[in-house]
Amino acid sequence: MLFDLKYGWRKWRGQRGIWAVLIVSLCLFCSLIGFVTNLLWLLSSDRPLWVSQKSPLVTIANQDFNANLQPTSEFDIALLKQLSVVKSVASIAIQTATVSVNTKEVPGLRIGFYSDTLLPVLGLPKPFTQQGFEAKNVILSSQFWHQHANSGDISLLSMHYLNQALPIAGVAPTSMDKIGNLQIDLWLPDSYLLLDVPQMFADNPTLYINSKTDRYGFALLQQTVPIAQLQQAYSTLKKQTPRPQGGFIDSQFTSWLIDGVELKPVERDMLHKQAWILLILIACFGFIVFSGIVSAYLQHGIVRQSEMQLKLALGGDKKQLIIQLFNENIPAFLALIIVAPLLGYGIGQYVSQIPVYLSYFDDGLSFNLGLWTAAVAISITLYWLCSQIPMLGIMTTQFSRGRHGQISKTQKRMGQLTLIAQLTVIISVIILCLVLSVSEWKKYQKVSIPTDLYSYEPKVTSPLSLALTAEQIEGKWQVDGKSIALSSAMFTALGEQDLQYKTLNSPGATKPVNSLYVSSNFFELLGITTLAHTKLTATGLIINKTMAMQLADELGFNNWRDVKGTTLSVSGFYYQKQLTVQGIIEDQLHFGLNQSPTPVMYLHLSIFNPLFAHRIAPVFYSRTAIPELTASRINEWASLQSPHLTYAFDGSLAQQIVNTNSAGKLLFITSFAMAVMIGLLVIFTLYYRFHFAVKVQQLKLAILLAVGGQKNTLTLQIIKMNILLMYIAVLCSALLMFSVDEYTIDLLGMSMLQPILWCCAVIFCTLLIVVITFLATKRILRHSISRLLQG
Repeated sequence: MLFDLKYGWRKWRGQRGIWAVLIVSLCLFCSLIGFVTNLLWLLSSDRPLWVSQKSPLVTIANQDFNANLQPTSEFDIALLKQLSVVKSVASIAIQTATVSVNTKEVPGLRIGFYSDTLLPVLGLPKPFTQQGFEAKNVILSSQFWHQHANSGDISLLSMHYLNQALPIAGVAPTSMDKIGNLQIDLWLPDSYLLLDVPQMFADNPTLYINSKTDRYGFALLQQTVPIAQLQQAYSTLKKQTPRPQGGFIDSQFTSWLIDGVELKPVERDMLHKQAWILLILIACFGFIVFSGIVSAYLQHGIVRQSEMQLKLALGGDKKQLIIQLFNENIPAFLALIIVAPLLGYGIGQYVSQIPVYLSYFDDGLSFNLGLWTAAVAISITLYWLCSQIPMLGIMTTQFSRGRHGQISKTQKRMGQLTLIAQLTVIISVIILCLVLSVSEWKKYQKVSIPTDLYSYEPKVTSPLSLALTAEQIEGKWQVDGKSIALSSAMFTALGEQDLQYKTLNSPGATKPVNSLYVSSNFFELLGITTLAHTKLTATGLIINKTMAMQLADELGFNNWRDVKGTTLSVSGFYYQKQLTVQGIIEDQLHFGLNQSPTPVMYLHLSIFNPLFAHRIAPVFYSRTAIPELTASRINEWASLQSPHLTYAFDGSLAQQIVNTNSAGKLLFITSFAMAVMIGLLVIFTLYYRFHFAVKVQQLKLAILLAVGGQKNTLTLQIIKMNILLMYIAVLCSALLMFSVDEYTIDLLGMSMLQPILWCCAVIFCTLLIVVITFLATKRILRHSISRLLQG
C-alpha cells in the first residue's frame, strides 16, 4: 500500500496544485451540501418541538396588506369549527401586562392566555394539564424562571395579576419561551382575560374578549386537506356569517390559514427561498468540482492507459489494478473524512449566529452528523468512481508500442462536452448573481433619507404620564441648535392599523389604514419628497401616493392629485375626527425595502388619541454630526419627565431602513460568495484543462512551427476553438434559463432573461476564455521547436 501511495503521489507531479484545489473544493462541497440539506430538513417540519400532536394541524391568523402575519379574533377562530373537516380549535391571546412578583411590580411582561382546548389540540407538555387550567395556575417560561427565581425554590415565589394571586404550576420547556417572534414570560388560562374588561363592556364581557384581534388560533383536522381548499371554504363561511355588533370591528385583513403550527410564515418562506437558491448554487459548485475531477482523471487516463495495458499484458490482474488505484487515492479519502466535518461544523456555528437564522430557529441551527456522513459517503463513492477512469478502454484495446499519451477523438469530444457543461453552469451562475445584484441595487436606490439623520428610540420601564409642549409638537424645539422632529412610533415600525377612514356621506364600511402622528416639521426634516403639499395642521392630514390613488379610485377622480382637499372621517378606539387631506407625499419605506405599496396617513401629533397620548413617549429625529451628544441632551429632557424614560439611537435612519432587508442582503452575499468560489474553481480548472489540451497536441504544434507556422496564429486558432465552445455553452445556458424562467419568477420574483445582463455575462466569459487560453498556450509554446519535439 505504501508503494501505491508514493507511486500515485508521483503521478500527480506537475498537477498537484489542481489536485489540492479539487480535494479542498470537494470537502467544502460536502460541508455546504450537508448544511443546506439540514436546513431544508429543519424547514420541512410543520410544527415546533413543544407540539406533540401528530394529527394534521392548521394555524389561524390574519394577513395584512404587506403579507405579514397578524393576530385574529376568537370569533374568527371559533368560526372555523363549523367546517366538517375541523375536529377542534384552540387559541392563544398574547398581551403585555404588569405582574407583581414578590411584592415588586414587573411591567412589560408578555403573557400568553391559552384556551382549555389548546392542551388536547396541540398536545402540550407538562406542566400544562387540564387540572392546572381549571385551578387557574400560572406557568412560568424558562427565561422568566431563571431571571426571577434567585433562590431556585419555586415555592418562594409570590405572584399577583390584577390583585389576584397566581398559583404556580411549574416551568414550561425552554422551547416554549417564544411563540413566533414573541417572547412569552408567563402562561395563564384565558379565563383571566375577564379581569381586564373595560367598564363599558361590563354587561357583555365575552363580546369584548371574542371580538378583540389579539389571538392566534390552531385547528385540529379530521384528515389532511389541501390548504387552498380549506382557505376557500373558510373565506366563504366568513362572508356568510355576520360579525356580532357592539364589539371591535373587523380589521378587514385577509384571513390566513397556514399548514401546521407556524407563526413565522414570512421568515419560513424567505428561508425556503434562500435554501433552494443556495442548493442550486451548491449543486452547480458540486458539478464544477466533479467535472474537474473527471477532467483530471481523463488526463490521467490518457497518460496511464498504456501503463495499464502493459501491466495486463504482463499478467497483471484487473482486480489488483482497481485496488492499486484505490490505494493511490487514500489521501484524498482521508482529507474528506477529516476536513469536511470540521468545515461543516464551522459553517454551522457561523451561520447559526446570523440574525436571519437566529430569529427563526429559536433552538439554534444544529449540526446534523447523519446528513454530513451521507454527503461524505456519496462524495467518496463518486470520487472513487472517477479515480477508476484510467481503467476505461483497457479491456477492449491491445497494448501498443506506439507513442504514449496521444488523445483519441472520443476523448477529445468528451473533453469538449465537459467544457461546454462547465461553461454553461458558470454563465448561468453569473446571470443569477447579476440579476440578484441589480435587484438589490434597485432596492437601495429607494432610500432617500439623509445619511446624517438619526432617530432616537424611547426605552420605557414603567407606565408614563407624559405631556409634550406646543413647541415640540409644532417642530420649533431645538437641541444644541438642531431642529427636532417627533413621531408617535418608529419610522420602520408603524404597528397595527388602529385607524379606519371613509369619505363623508359614504355608505360603505370604514377601511383600516396605517397611520403615524408627527410634528409639523417632520416631512421637511426627513427630506421627504412632497407631491402636493401644504403645512400639516391639527385640522388635516397628509397621505402617501398609494392612499391618494386608492381614494381617487373610491371617489371616481381621474387624477390622484385631485383628492387634495377631500374631507375624511377618521375613527379609532373611542376616537373620531373629520380631517381634510392637506398634502400628498411619495410612498415611504416604513415597511422595509421589500414592501409593497401600502396606504398610510400622517396626522398632527396634537390630535393623538387622548386615551393614550399621555402614555406614549415620542420618537425624536435630528440631523447631526454628533448623535451621541444629541442623545445625551434628549436624555436630560427625559430625566425631567420620568425616571423610567431614556432614549438611545441605533444608527442612522437610512441604515435602519437598509437593515430591514437583512434577508435579501444575506441572499445576495451567499449567492455572490458561491459565484466567486465557482468562478475561481472554473478559472483554475480551465487553466489546467487548456494547458493539458495544448500539451497533448505538443508534437503536432511543433511540426506546424517547423514547417513555417506562427505561434500567434496557432494561439489564435486555439482561442477561436474555445470561444466557439463557449458560445455553444451560451446557447445551452439560454435554453436552460428559458425553460426554468417561470420557476425563477416564482422563486425570486424576477426573470433571468434580461438582455443587458446577458451581454455583460457573455463579454465577461469571452474575456475570461481568451485570457486563460492565451496564458495556458503561451506556457507551452514559449519553448523552442526542438524542445517541443522531445515531448
